[in-house]
Order: sequence, then structure tokens, then C-alpha cells
Amino acid sequence: MTTNLLIDIDEESGIATARSYFTVLQALSDLPLQTIVAGRYADRFDYVDGHWRFADRQVTIDLFGDVSRHLRHTPR
Repeated sequence: MTTNLLIDIDEESGIATARSYFTVLQALSDLPLQTIVAGRYADRFDYVDGHWRFADRQVTIDLFGDVSRHLRHTPR
């Protein structure tokens, strides 16, 4: 979940920045819903050929929970 998005656009330089917070939640059949990671994004965009393009992302993790079962693939 991404929240509190703040975008600053500098049209003259063709650069925009965005800051936001993220929270990753997880629930499994044997695991109640819980926050497993929370942090911040700092993004930069460049205006190229009439279009805004994603240029860079810095991720800061502020809270780290139990991710031992996150993004694990179980064969069927």
C-alpha cells in the first residue's frame, strides 16, 4: 500500500520528484494479517521527448517484520 504521495514538478528543468510511504501487508491461511515491511520511497522522473519517465527510486526501510514467508512460491 502506497500512501501520502507528494509530487514536486520543475517544468523548466524537466525533472520531477515524488516522496511516499509504503506498507507491505501479508496474510496466509495459517498466518493472520500483519505488516511485514514499512518504509519510504524517494523517486525521480525525467521529462523526455514529451513524456515523463521514471528515472530513479531510493527505498528506505523503517520497519522490518517477519518476512520469512513473503514471496515464497509453493509448487502446486
